[in-house]
Parts: sequence; structure tokens; C-alpha cells
Amino acid sequence: MATTVLVYYDFRMLGHNPHGWDPDRPEWTDAVKAMIELQYPNANLGTYSHPERPDRLTAIVDRLLNGPIDGVRWMLPAPASTTQLQRAHDAAYVAHIESLDGQSGWLAKDTTAVSPGSVIAARLAAGSGIGAVEAIAAGEARRAFCIVRPPGHHAPADRARGFCLYNNLAVTAAHARKALGYDRVMIWDLDMHHGNGTQSIFYADPNVLVVDSHCAAPFYPGSGLLAETGAGAGVGYNLNVPIPMGSGNATLQAVFEQVVRPAARAFQPELLLISTGFDCHYLDRVCAMDETGYAAIAQRISALADELCDGRLVMMLEGGYNAKALADSAYAVIEALAGNPVSTLNVLPDDPGSAAVADAAAFHAKSIAALAHGQAGGANTEN
Repeated sequence: MATTVLVYYDFRMLGHNPHGWDPDRPEWTDAVKAMIELQYPNANLGTYSHPERPDRLTAIVDRLLNGPIDGVRWMLPAPASTTQLQRAHDAAYVAHIESLDGQSGWLAKDTTAVSPGSVIAARLAAGSGIGAVEAIAAGEARRAFCIVRPPGHHAPADRARGFCLYNNLAVTAAHARKALGYDRVMIWDLDMHHGNGTQSIFYADPNVLVVDSHCAAPFYPGSGLLAETGAGAGVGYNLNVPIPMGSGNATLQAVFEQVVRPAARAFQPELLLISTGFDCHYLDRVCAMDETGYAAIAQRISALADELCDGRLVMMLEGGYNAKALADSAYAVIEALAGNPVSTLNVLPDDPGSAAVADAAAFHAKSIAALAHGQAGGANTEN
């Protein structure tokens, strides 16, 4: 019998559709072009369109509708309220984003922009995670996948950054903590880019454990060093795993086996939240994963949720900019969440990320050990 998977989606998130350059800020345009040339050296800047575009979602939805998965239940999210957004964001920042409703323009020189439908899209994206954790808390299901945009993990409390307006997963975690009473929430961000916004929001919070595997600096956004382990009472509750470009499926499985699972077993979370970026897929041209690797991760993280927190698991879309890679990866993940066995895992003959994962696991060993005693805030994480 298939496991129920709640899939959150609303077509109004397609209304977020920034495109083109900003003629009023030529210096920002130059900075954006330089960033694109660095990350995507073969891009044609004359015909370049914003990579965070509506067909990211329609590719996933079309694939799911054309090949229905037993156990999937489609859910409509409610927009996040101002109160819910302010659990993770400054009130002045929320007011600023809301004031942009119906407008177009760039908010940051790293390609973050709004179009007339962006504000409601951002509220729905954040609201998807809230709806998912509320449904899970009410016993409607144990697993959920949120098909959302704009993404969220680059947005700190007080600004837009990296395509992100509201930090969807941070809003979800804060709601789970402050409205639903979960004492310990764990986040794993497996997007290719470091979730600097999520790290910032929970950096001093010992109730939210954040593990983040990502391409090492100076890759965008240039943060996520091993030594960034938290502040104050939150020291030891922020575990970064920087990996080299070109890393494949074996690298992410190693992150799970050597860092995520040991940290989770020590921390004993009541809820698992996954920032699910599919931009490590080889079709995004920076890393070398494929959909079999994502499916294997979904299967392993589901088993971990079953072991530790009665199956409570929410996976939320972050990055991933190739339509085929998004569709294939999301479909494979949702199949795994629904309980379909994963029979194939493609691995590189020599995965370049394996040594980096081992180094990160050794660096974080003391912090992980301290989590089991609730003493990570006083742990010496230097090795």
C-alpha cells in the first residue's frame, strides 16, 4: 500500500516572472552578468532570461499529472499571514515586500527581482510549508513535498537575495516551533548553493539544527565554511559540508551517512525539513548528480524520519534550473516518499566529493557528539 504524500502547489506561483535587465541600475546589470559568466560560462547574455522562471514548476507538475503516483494527494496552500512571515523575518522587511505587490523591479544585484505577481507567489510559497506541517501535525499524513517558487533559502531576516523573497523553510520551521510546539526541528539543505539565509536566521538557535551541503566558496553565495558552526547558544547547531564542483550521487549519500544521520540521531528532532534543490543534477552543468541519487536520498531520509520523529518529513523545492532535471528529480523523489523502492543508484567511478565529506564529518564530530547531551552550545568545534 502506497504511503500518502501531500503535494502542495498553486498555479498563482507562476505569476512570479521576473525577466530582462534593469535599465535603471546599469551597475547591477554588470554585476549580474559577471556572476552569470562565472557560474554559466557558456550562457549567451544577449538572449539570457531569468533562470528562476515559471516553467520550473510546470515541468514538475506536468510530469506528475502525466504519470500519477499512487499515494499523492494534491493540496492547495493558503498564503502565509504577516504574523507567520514575521516569525522568521523583520517586520519592516515584510512590509517592504508587501508594498511591492503589483510592481516590477530588481531588489538586489544578484538577480533577485519582482514582477506584478511575485508577492502573492512568495506568500503562497511560504504558506505551503506551513500548510504541510499543520497537516502532518493533525495526522493527515506523515510526508509532504512542496512545489514552490520563488525559492527561499538565500533570504535572511531582513533582505531579498539570490532569487529569494521570503525564506520559505525558515518560516515553516519557525511556525512549527512557535505555533505547533515542536521543540526540536532539523533542517537539511542539500541545494548546490549554501543556504546563507537559513543559516543566518537560526545561527544562534539551539532548537533548530541546520545541516547544509553545498559547493564550497567562492561558489555563490561564498559562505558556508566549515568553521561557521553557530553563535552563542547555537554553537554546534550549524553544520556545513562544503563539497567541490563535479560531485555526484555518492557524495550526497556520504553526506547523509556521515553527517546528517549521525547528527539527527544525536539531536532527536521532532520534525525533519529538507531544502530540496535539484541544481546538483548534471544537467545544471556544475555537479554530477542525477535523479537516482535524489530518490535514494528521499528513501533514506524517509526511513530516518520514521525512526526518529514518527515519519514527520517535509521536502520543499529550492533551486534547480533545467526543466528536465527538475521534472525527473522531483518525480523520483515523490515516488520514493510514496514508498516505491529505489532499485538504481548511479555513481561516478571516482566521485570528487568523497574526501570533502569525510573531512567535514571529522571536523563536526565533537559537535555531533555534544548534540546527544544538549551541550553543543558549549562544545569546542575546532579539531
